[in-house]
Amino acid sequence: MKLGIVGTGNMGKVLHAQAAADGAFSEIFLIEPADEKPWPSEKLDLIIDFSHPEAITSVYDYCRKQGGGIPVVIGTTGYGPEGWEIIGLLRKICPVDKRTNFSRGVEAMNQLAELGSRMLGEDADIRVYEAHHTKKLDAPSGTARTLCERIGITPEEYEEKVAVHRMGSVPGEHSVFFALEDEVLEIRHTAFSKKIFAIGAIEAGKKLLNI
Repeated sequence: MKLGIVGTGNMGKVLHAQAAADGAFSEIFLIEPADEKPWPSEKLDLIIDFSHPEAITSVYDYCRKQGGGIPVVIGTTGYGPEGWEIIGLLRKICPVDKRTNFSRGVEAMNQLAELGSRMLGEDADIRVYEAHHTKKLDAPSGTARTLCERIGITPEEYEEKVAVHRMGSVPGEHSVFFALEDEVLEIRHTAFSKKIFAIGAIEAGKKLLNI
């Protein structure tokens, strides 16, 4: 199995280390879309993209030239309308698993937050908090946006109901608050390293490959 990891930054290096430790892949390529010839000549079996929104064009072009059919896992966030349009085109030719967060804990948090909204939403002030490292560009984070979707906070309400912090090297912190009279329920997830996202993305890729 040949794996292509799009992005050569910190997350790309973490993905490479975890994929090497996994043992399912015979060859692993680190791909930098900004290079003149970033892609290998042979057809990859799986692509994992945790890079930059602009890289999706390079991913799509490579998959189209290879005839499609390559499973693609996307953990990149911050796409604009053009990026989402290209993801739509990619879905037509390749199996795609696109998520804002591949952590098992965050998936559980999404479901718990949705349950809290159903049980308490009519009586509670619902607020979201998120913090990430200073190099993260999109705000609120994709994970926070997904949480907002699950609990009914619209983009027009972000300024009032979503608190965002960028500080240090924080991998990711997210909380949802349900504030009632005389009590507050907080659902919180803390990521201590990028490793959890890499493991989740690799497992998602293996599911697309049926291995």
